[in-house]
This record gives sequence, structure tokens and C-alpha cells, in this order.
Amino acid sequence: MSERPEPVRFNLLGPVSVTVGDGEVVLPSGIPRTVLVLLLVHANRVVPAEQLASAVWGEQRPAAAGPGLRNHVLRLRRMLGEEAGQRLRTVAPGYLVAVHPGELDVERFLDGCRLGAQQLRAGEVATARQTLSSALELWRGDPFTDLPAGLDGAARAHQLDETRMKAWQDRVDADLALGRHRELVAELRGLTQAHPLREALHGQLMVALYGADRQAEALAVYQELRTRLVAELGVEPSAQVAELQQRILAADPTLLEPAVPGAAAQGGEPAPAAQPAPAAPAYTPRNSLPRDVADFTGRGAETDRLLTAAAAPATNAVVISAIDGMAGVGKTALAVHVAHTLAPRYADGQLFIDLHGFTPGHTPLDPGTALARLLRAVGVREEALPADPEERALLWRSEAAERRLLIVLDNAVDAAQVRPLLPGSPGSLVLVTSRRRMPALAGAGALSLDVLDQEAAVALFGQICGPDRIAGEEAAVAEIVHLCGHLPLAIRITAARLAHRSSWTPSHLLARLRDRISLANEFRTQDQSVAAAFAVSYHALAPDQQRLFRLAGLHPGDDFSAYALAALADLPLAETEDLVDELHGHHLLIERSPGRFTFHDLLRQHAHGLAESEESPAGQQAALERLFDYYNHTAAAAADLLYPHEAHRRPHPPKPATPVDRLRTEEDAQAWLEIELTNLLSAGTHPAAAATRHCSDLSGILARYLEYQGHYSRSLVLHTAAAEATATAGDPAGHATAQTNLAGSLWLLGRYPDAIDAFQAALRDFRSIGDQAGERRVLTNLGVTYAHLSRYQESLEHLTGALAAYREAGDRAGQVIVLNNLGSVCEHIEDFAQAVEYHQQTLTLAREVGDQVSEGRALGNIGISLNRLDRPLEALEFLHQALESAHSSGDRIRLLVALNGLGDVERATDPAQALARHQQARDISAQIGDRFTLAGCQLRIGDDHQAMGEHALARAAWELSAALYTELSASSQLEAVRARLDGP
Repeated sequence: MSERPEPVRFNLLGPVSVTVGDGEVVLPSGIPRTVLVLLLVHANRVVPAEQLASAVWGEQRPAAAGPGLRNHVLRLRRMLGEEAGQRLRTVAPGYLVAVHPGELDVERFLDGCRLGAQQLRAGEVATARQTLSSALELWRGDPFTDLPAGLDGAARAHQLDETRMKAWQDRVDADLALGRHRELVAELRGLTQAHPLREALHGQLMVALYGADRQAEALAVYQELRTRLVAELGVEPSAQVAELQQRILAADPTLLEPAVPGAAAQGGEPAPAAQPAPAAPAYTPRNSLPRDVADFTGRGAETDRLLTAAAAPATNAVVISAIDGMAGVGKTALAVHVAHTLAPRYADGQLFIDLHGFTPGHTPLDPGTALARLLRAVGVREEALPADPEERALLWRSEAAERRLLIVLDNAVDAAQVRPLLPGSPGSLVLVTSRRRMPALAGAGALSLDVLDQEAAVALFGQICGPDRIAGEEAAVAEIVHLCGHLPLAIRITAARLAHRSSWTPSHLLARLRDRISLANEFRTQDQSVAAAFAVSYHALAPDQQRLFRLAGLHPGDDFSAYALAALADLPLAETEDLVDELHGHHLLIERSPGRFTFHDLLRQHAHGLAESEESPAGQQAALERLFDYYNHTAAAAADLLYPHEAHRRPHPPKPATPVDRLRTEEDAQAWLEIELTNLLSAGTHPAAAATRHCSDLSGILARYLEYQGHYSRSLVLHTAAAEATATAGDPAGHATAQTNLAGSLWLLGRYPDAIDAFQAALRDFRSIGDQAGERRVLTNLGVTYAHLSRYQESLEHLTGALAAYREAGDRAGQVIVLNNLGSVCEHIEDFAQAVEYHQQTLTLAREVGDQVSEGRALGNIGISLNRLDRPLEALEFLHQALESAHSSGDRIRLLVALNGLGDVERATDPAQALARHQQARDISAQIGDRFTLAGCQLRIGDDHQAMGEHALARAAWELSAALYTELSASSQLEAVRARLDGP
């Protein structure tokens, strides 16, 4: 026979220790000890290696954390020895400690407390005393003391300590029942000093002193307790303790009668004890869950997650799932649905309590009142309910410890309201719902509920109003649920309205919704309203939170940063970030990405309405102007980093009083503009911006960025608004600049006749105010536009005139622009040698003035012209430099030049590669709306197919090119395409 393995004991009730047989394993401090504690806290469950590494090293985590952790686990196995070491197992994706029943002291402690309480109630007093004493003796110090500082073991320790105190009181009750009053006095003196506000301990001390014939001291204990409670808490002792004092004063003989059946028989003599409460009726499990709605729809993943959490292996802690989300998102419906699904597993009852955290007309339920309701639900008689909330919590944990309960704590205001209501022992399940996130609810699994996806939203609408009502109206229903923001409450209300209006159709309902300014107010029934639900969330905020919420509703863009909100509210950044965190915690803001926040669509309308009703018009205008100041100043700083050679041409608004982003590099500037572009354009076209210089300034600040990044259509909108605003304001200089930028957008979109009209208008404005710099810019732009219309002589006249003017003014940055365009015109007239000369001059001068954009374009243009001069190897060198420059800067215009040039060179040796280049360029041109370049790409694609012998594909591409050039009135380019189409 093999030897029987020695017993292993794992101990967490104090400093971690392991015993094998009669010997204790030496566990020096360090990482292996920390790993063991973390694994024992999650005994028999796999702890991912990633989680262990983060807990062990925190922010100082080494790069090779995985191998390092494996080494520490191996070291720990060696420390534990052969018998205990085999319990430490590697199980993907981490490690676990296999602990058998009875081997973990926490488990033995909880089992002993539970069994002792059962034995005491059954009248097995002496046995109960022994069981409870053995459990209490396992306690060697503060539990979980070896957990890393970054991990919160306080909640687990607090639960265990509460269980320990209840067990201690049970053991004292057993001693009182056995007549050991005198032996208890010293112990109870120490306990009451350690826990001066626990009335139950003071009551037990009073009974012990009374039973020891020390009546006066018993009454003195009451007076000391009363004095302390009044002084520290402003409350009187509970009714039970006050009644006990009266019975001692009256020398009530029943105080010394046995309180527990069978006490005298086990103890040998009648045992004086406290008077037992009247016997409670037999407990009948209750189910107070609201009905599960028949049309519950969607939420499959969320339901599975909650069911999985409930089915997790048994641990020493109660299972808690906290469901949070915005008003109307369906938190209660999900919790109730899951509770009904799980109800058969919890035979001792299913309890539901509305904590009224966010209920109109109700104050949040205080924990004491909620505890009373829970205690009544598990059969505690009214007269047995302690008056003291702390005593109620102790009694609740004692009652819940013996049962498997499913508890739904609905509509909680915060974690502090919930904590006293949680059972202290495993076996029960708690589902909590709240509009607030509750990270402070230790041990709870958090589930943040989002709105429904499109499919589930449409399905819910159809479930409520009936599938026959939406047949053939799918498009209308899709738009209705979109207007509802996919919010379940809004969908339910809207679908119910349709269901009860037999003459309505979804299209009729949709038309009504489209006409409503405030949809949140439209979504209402007799007892439900989306606006009312939002109002409750708003009124639960502190005044400074309310102010930031409603001012955020004025933001004209889609999402925003804390900097933007600081500008709106005129607050320091740190204070704004704290307020934003609170609004996010209340589910009034959504964090779309780190540091970027937005509203649910209906909440945005609600916040905007609050701003209009609670902020004066002057206050709203001031908030928006602060926001525009922030955006314009930061955009100008970003443009200066990207295009420093043109800084003198842009407006430079002063730095605002509110915080601004610190942009240090080109990468910072590029990233900020990409993130904020939609907001910048929304701000620039806002009516409040048009009434000031913000619109025209932003037009000038962003013109070059919008051009180089290919945002042609969006630039047209901004520059049109600027032109209108400056015309209304009677600002000829601003109007001339705006007209120039507007003409540039029209040119980029291939609307050349319209562009010429706008340029000519701008030229007249500049000449009327004597602005020669503006006149030079317009002459350059007119020259480029004439070139695209194949009017090359007019183009060269305007460009050479502009170059002379720039040279006379000493404006070398302007010369770069003109030289680049002169080279392009020479390419069109096939004077490639002169084109190379102009582009070389552009390259040299661009490098001198720091114009990286023109430098990159010149590299590409030189390559294209060299290829036309039959110098392909030199061409490739320049074009690859141009491609690298375009990729590093993210400049799509430069990228187009490089791709098309490379494809032209590669066609002779690798037409498939050339085709790939030109197709990529075609896609970029289509994305940015550059129809002239798109036409050229189609021409090149046709040439690529022709080189590969794919004549039909070539002809199709050329036909597309011809159609585009015809629309653009580009006659010379059109002739080149027609020559291909008419060729053999």
C-alpha cells in the first residue's frame, strides 16, 4: 500500500502560511509569497498570468513579465515541497491552486460559523459553543494582509470580520445559555471597548453582569452606552437594549431563564439567559420579482454574461453583478429577466427591492428601511426587528447566511446604499441596477448596459406593436428606432403609441417624430417619459455638475474633450476632468475613446434644452465664444507647426484664458486636427461664430490643411460661410480672403468656371483695399485654373506676372508656389526640360524656406518630367523620395503625385504594378473629390490595361476619363483621351 499523503492546510486568516502534516512551510517575503496569496484568494480558479503579473509588479512591470512569473511559480513550488507543491498547477491562461474541502482556513471558518449558528438555533448549545470556538480559534490576525497594496482586500476582510463578530456573539449567547455569566464579564468588557457602538455586545455584557449579581454595573453599562450614542451619533439606544435596562431595573426573573431549548439538559443545570423572542412562524420562501415582460428582446450577450457569473464555481464571497446604464436603457428589465431565469436555483426566495435611487417624487431608500424590508421578506417578525441599522445589518447577514437567496436591488443611488444590504456568506446572488457606475462596490462584476443594436431595436419595436403593423414599412421603422436613439424606453413608448392607434402607420408616426424639436418630450405616455427619466438623473447632480452638463449641450460638434468643456464652462482643466468623470459615472456622458466624450442623441437634446432654459442668451453666447477662442487658437498653433512657412498669412487669435492643448510636434498637430476637424467645422459654421470673427478666422486658419488633406467638400462649406459672414459684417479684407479660399475649394472640386468667378471677385476686393499680397495669391490661383482649362497662354501670363510680383516683394514662400505651378504648366505643354528646371528651383527654394509640402510635390513632379524625358532610373529615385515624404506626412495630394508618377515609370516593365499604383491613386482621388486627378487616373489605368493586352478594360477606363474631362472642360486632356479611343 502507498503511504497516505500528509494533510495540507492553507491559511489566510492572518499572515499567509502553509502547513504540511505537523510542520509549517517556510515562506519568505517576496513575489512567490504574493503569488500564493493571490492564487489562494481565488482557490480552485484559474488566475490569468496577465492578472498575476499586473498585481505583482503594477506600474513597474518588466518587459519579460511572463518568463519572470514562470520562474517565481517554479520557486514557489520548490518552497511548498512535494506534497503541497503539486497543488500549484499551470492551466491556460494562467495558474491555479487546487484546494480540497477543509484545507483552506477561510472555508473551515465560514463552515464552522454557519454550523455553529444552526446548532445554537437547534438547542445544541454545548456543541454549538465548541463548534464556534473552534472556528474563532482559526483567526490568527487580519486576513489577506499579504495582498499587494494595489489590490483591495478590505471588502473581503470586512465581510469576514462581520461574520466573525456574529459568530462571537453566537458563542457568547451559548455561554450565557450555559450559565457562564461570571466567566464572560472580562471578555465582554474587552469586546465592548474594542467595539464601543455595537449595542448587541453591550446587551450581552449587561446580561452577564446581571447574572453575576452585579446589577448596578449592568445598569452603568447602559448609561455609558447611552451617553456615547447620544454624543457621537445623536441617537438613543435601541428599543431592545432599553427594554433590557428596564427588565434589569425591575429584577425581571425571566432574564435568567434558559433562552435556547435543550440548554439545561446539555449544561447540567438551569442556565440563566436572555428572554427568548416569540417563536416566528415557519419560513415560507417568497418571490417578489416583478413580472418578466413577454416582449423582452435582445440582450443575449449580456444575459449570458450574468448567467455565467451566477454559475461560477462556489467561492467564499457572495456573487454580485452590478448593472449600470443611462436612464431608459433597460437595466431593470434585464435584471428581472435574468432573475426569473435563475429563480429555480434559489429555493429560499427571490427578493426585489426598489431602492428609489432615481425615482421621481421619492427620496432614495435609506439602508435601514431597506434592511427592514429584506428581514420581513425572510420571515423576521416586526417586533424582532432591531431599531439600530447596524444591528439590522448583522441580523440580515445572519438570516441570509442560512439561505440561498436571489436578491434584486433595483435603482440604487450608489455603492454606499447597497453595501449594508449584501449577504455576508456565499450561496446567494445579488443583482444591482443603477444609473451610476459603482466601482466602489468591491467584489461586484460590473456590466455597463448600452443601447440596443439596430437589429434588436427593430425587433423590439415589432414585438410591441405587432409584426403585421411594420410589414412593408421597414425603412420607416429603421428611421424611427434611430430617432429613438435605440433607447429601449423610447422604443417601447413609441411602439406602444403605434399599437394603440389603429389608423396610424409607421410612416405617419415617423413624420410626426421628424417634426418634433424635442424628441425626449415626445417619447411619453401617461406614466412614462424619457424626458422625465432624464430630469431625475439631472436633478441628482450637484450644481456644478448640472452646469457643465447643460453647457456641454451647447457644443456644436459630435464629441469633445475636457479642454472644450473647460472652455465652455470657464473652468480649470483638473476641475473639469473631475466633473466629466462624475457625469460619465452617472451615464450622462459616453466615453467614445480615451479622453473623448459624447452624448446619447436624446440626452444631447435634453442638455441643449436645459442650457436654453437655464442659461441667459448672453451666458450662452459667452460660453460659445470661449469655445471658439479655444478652437481657433489651437488650430492656428497646429497649422503653424505643419506649415510654418505660411504662418504670416494666417490669423493668430490670442491665447484664451481657458486651458489649451500643448502641441509640440508636427505629429501632435496632425493628430489634433484629425480628431477635432468635425468640431472645428461645426464651430466655424455655427451662427454664433458667423456673428463674430471666429468664422472668417477659422476659414483662413484651416484653408491650407483642408486643401492638403483633400477635404474639398468640407472646405467649401466653411469658406462659403466665411464669405457670407464677412459680407454681412462689411469686412472687405476678410471677404477677399474668404472669397480666395472659397475659389480654391471650387477649383479643387473641378468647378473651374465658378472658381474663376470667385477669384476675379477676390482680385477686385484686394485691389480695392490695396492688398498686394492678396493680389499676388489670386493671380497665382487664376494661372493654375486657366491651365486646367487648357488656356495655357493665359495661365503662363498670370503665373509669370505673379512670380515677378513675389520676387519684387521678397516673398520666397510665394515664389515656391508659383514655380511649382509653372513647372506643371510646362508639363501640360510638353516642355519637360523647362518643367524640370522650374521644379528644381521649387525644390531648392522650398528647402530654404522650410516648405515641406512643396518640397514633396517638387520631388514627384521632377520624377514625372524626368520620365517623360526618357530618364526612368533618375525618375524612380525622385518618385520614391516623394512617396516616402507623402507617407510620413499623411499628405494625400503628394501621395497622388508620387503614385501616378511611379505607375507611369513602372508601366514599361511591370504594367500590373503600375495598375495597382494608379488604382490606389484613383481611390484616393474619389475619396477626396478631386475629379481632375481622378480623370487622369482613369486615363493611366486605361494605358495600363492596354499594356497588358486587356483592350476592353482599357477602353472602359478611357471612356470614364473622357466623361470626366468633358465635365471639367479640360480640352487638351480630352483630346489625348479621344486619340486613344479613336486609335487602331
